[in-house]
Amino acid sequence: MRPSLVWKSLLMVVLTAAMGTYAQTVPSVPIKLESYTYSDNVFAGRIFIRNIAYTKVVKVFWSDESGNWNGNGNYVDASYSGSISGTNYEYWEFSTTIGSAGISQSYLRYDVSGSTYYDNNGNANYDIEEDSTPTPTTTTTSTTTITTTTTSGTSTPTSVPTEVPAGNTTVTDWVNDQLEISWPSLLKNVNPSGAVTGFIAASLSTNDPDYFYCWTRDAALVARVMVYMYNTTEAGDTSLRSKLQDYVTFQINSMKTATVCNCLGEPKFNKDGSGYSGAWGRPQNDGPADRAITLILFADSFIAQGGDVSYITNTLKPAIYTNLDYVVNTWSNVCFDLWEEVNGVHIYTLSVMRKGLLEGADFASRNGDSTRANTYRSTASSIKTRLESFWSSSNNYITVTQSYSGGVNKAGLDVSTLLAANGASMNDGFYTPGSDKMLATAVAIENSFAGIYAVNQNRPDWKGTAIGRYPEDTYDGHGNSQGNPWFIATAAYAEMYYRAILEWQQQPSITVNSINLSFFKKFDSSAAVGTVYKPGTQAFNNMVSNVAFAADEFFSTMNFHSATNGSMSEQYNRNTGIMQGARDLTWSHAAFITAAKAKLGTPVF
Repeated sequence: MRPSLVWKSLLMVVLTAAMGTYAQTVPSVPIKLESYTYSDNVFAGRIFIRNIAYTKVVKVFWSDESGNWNGNGNYVDASYSGSISGTNYEYWEFSTTIGSAGISQSYLRYDVSGSTYYDNNGNANYDIEEDSTPTPTTTTTSTTTITTTTTSGTSTPTSVPTEVPAGNTTVTDWVNDQLEISWPSLLKNVNPSGAVTGFIAASLSTNDPDYFYCWTRDAALVARVMVYMYNTTEAGDTSLRSKLQDYVTFQINSMKTATVCNCLGEPKFNKDGSGYSGAWGRPQNDGPADRAITLILFADSFIAQGGDVSYITNTLKPAIYTNLDYVVNTWSNVCFDLWEEVNGVHIYTLSVMRKGLLEGADFASRNGDSTRANTYRSTASSIKTRLESFWSSSNNYITVTQSYSGGVNKAGLDVSTLLAANGASMNDGFYTPGSDKMLATAVAIENSFAGIYAVNQNRPDWKGTAIGRYPEDTYDGHGNSQGNPWFIATAAYAEMYYRAILEWQQQPSITVNSINLSFFKKFDSSAAVGTVYKPGTQAFNNMVSNVAFAADEFFSTMNFHSATNGSMSEQYNRNTGIMQGARDLTWSHAAFITAAKAKLGTPVF
């Protein structure tokens, strides 16, 4: 939805209710033509749009009566009309005057969150006929396609799947079942008994270990999943919206609370809302950035579903700016990493800062603050330059920390690098899940764990490698001895593979080079430098199918080591495979959900 149409959107919510469209059936694809008219040279219509993210562009293309698409230069921008009550869909409308060349066919394009979707009427395009009454379209024959190439002047986009290959159907069944467990398990730790409103517990465990605290980072990542659900399958759920507003209230209060570090980088808060005062690794400056990302996402979703704009203006906007202004002032400083153990400058921290600033720049622009928008973009550019230096060509992987100033001294391999790709990349090819350097890093990290955990020895071929945080880890969930695999870390691999597949489907081709060869060799024994995979070809389909099966194997590992009732702790023992550490870690369930949604073709952004 476009910001200039905020007031129109609020008006349309009322009008939609008055017109009785609550029972409207929506399609199962992201974009679908609902109806059109073509009369007196005016081509107009209405489109179903799935509300994937706030910022979106919808275009309607047409060819003239001779079949000339004019290099796809014949198009009109559609605009937001109103949300469809009880769904995560919106109506968008278009109207344009057709010239003397006339009109023959049309198709629709929808750009959102780095992805492109089409409705080309099942690759046949829509035949446009002059009529004085609206012409409805069916909701069953739509083909959704995705690409980044420009179509030729007389053809529509080649049909390319926009979902992950089927993979292991047994795993898919488990994923769907586990979603029905992990989602309520996550919500159970929001506003738990004994805590102030808005508190999101890392775990309900209060002893050995005591995780009954609200970590800024964990809460932001969990709340982001909640916003995603509110924006999709749980659209219109007032109870969920209330929980999210509780989260906002708690976070704003915590930002004003006196803490040991006296800064927004205070890592965790007590159940009464006060700051934790014990010795800890502080500041952790990824927290404010993660929080800003979540608040922006909620602001967009809140407005899109008819929320009061004053809540954005008076509550969310000041909080978003406060967090991002802090990022601008601290991004180059050393701080503790997301594992709270290393003081330095970290790839995860910088990555979420960059994402927060870029999304914040868009938010500021929509809200008329060009000064902040420019500052945020400039700072994000500086962060990107610093991030580029984390690549080690001699090791062929992205290192995790620079400017080391204390704590655990690592060789450089850490699964948080992949967490950054999954949750903080910007769909621009820079350190994205399917990018060359991230693929090479994934191979290096997996190899480092393959030989140090007993559970990875002689494992059956249906199980993926059990993944921990980093090879030198000594935290065992209770104290220090030997580190273990984590559910978060194992899920990160599944999610990265699924996201990489979706990313590759958007590209004209993928070329094997000296950096990514180690990855593609795992899934295609004939891969060599110079091998090209083009979406739509058998070679591409075979490759991504193998990657999808490998991703499923990581899910199989999670399934095998989780409890039979679907419970997921923080860790599972490196020798026995039995769960240990904090029970039902909220982040573990959130990590599963984001990986599951990626598998199902609708990743969390």
